[in-house]
Amino acid sequence: MDGLDEGSMAPQTFLYGCVLEAGKEVTFNPTDDDFEHQLDLRMACVDTTTKDELHTVEVEGQDVEGEKVKAVLVSLKPSTLPSVCLGGFTITPPAVFRLKAGSGPIHISGQHLVMMDADQSFDEDDDDDEEEEMEDVKPSKKRPASSPALKSQVGFQILCAGKGKDRKSPKSPPVILTLPEIKTKIMEAVKKGVTLPKIQPKFENFVKHGYRVSDAKDVAELWQWRQTMKEAK
Repeated sequence: MDGLDEGSMAPQTFLYGCVLEAGKEVTFNPTDDDFEHQLDLRMACVDTTTKDELHTVEVEGQDVEGEKVKAVLVSLKPSTLPSVCLGGFTITPPAVFRLKAGSGPIHISGQHLVMMDADQSFDEDDDDDEEEEMEDVKPSKKRPASSPALKSQVGFQILCAGKGKDRKSPKSPPVILTLPEIKTKIMEAVKKGVTLPKIQPKFENFVKHGYRVSDAKDVAELWQWRQTMKEAK
C-alpha cells in the first residue's frame, strides 16, 4: 500500500464482492475521505449460468502519476478455466471493472481494507470495558432485607468500585510532531521500503491522518518537500 504509517494506522478488513455482466460496469470508489482505502482482489470465477464462451475482465485505474490505465485482469471460460486465484491483486481507488468479452455473469471477490487510527479501535474496546464495569456494579433488584452490617459491606464495595474507576489512567493526548520530526520519520519509512504517494491529494491525506497534520500551510510545505525528494531520485 502507498505510504501507510504502520505505527499510527491499523487496517480493518471487510468482505468485497461484485458481479460483472455485459454492458454493466462496477465502480469501487469509497466516498469516505477520512480513511485510506485499498481493494485486495482474491478470486474471479464463473457462475452456474455463465455461457461457455471466453470472458475477459478489464480493470481501469490510475498509475503513480494519476493517469488512467486500463488492463486485462483475467480471462475465463467455464469449460476450460472456470476460476482464477488473483493472489492479492491490490488496487487503490477509484477502480472500474467491466467485461470486454463475454456475457457473464463473472464473480469477483476480495478484501476491502480501510486504514483507521489505532486509537479509534481502542476506543471501542474501552467502551465495552466500561459497559461491563457498569453491569458488575449495578445492584440486583431482588434482595432480602439487609442488616446494618450488610449495608456497610455493600456500600464499601460500591465505594471501592467507584474509586477504582477514578484511578483509571486517562488516555494520553496524541503527540503533535514538528515538521522536521515528520520529515525525519518519513525519510526513515522510505529507507525501510515504504512508497510515498506521488499524487498531491493522496499525499495530503497521508500526512493528515498518518502524522496528524491539520495546518494547511504545513501540509503545503510537506508536499513541496515531497516534490524535492522526487527530483532527488
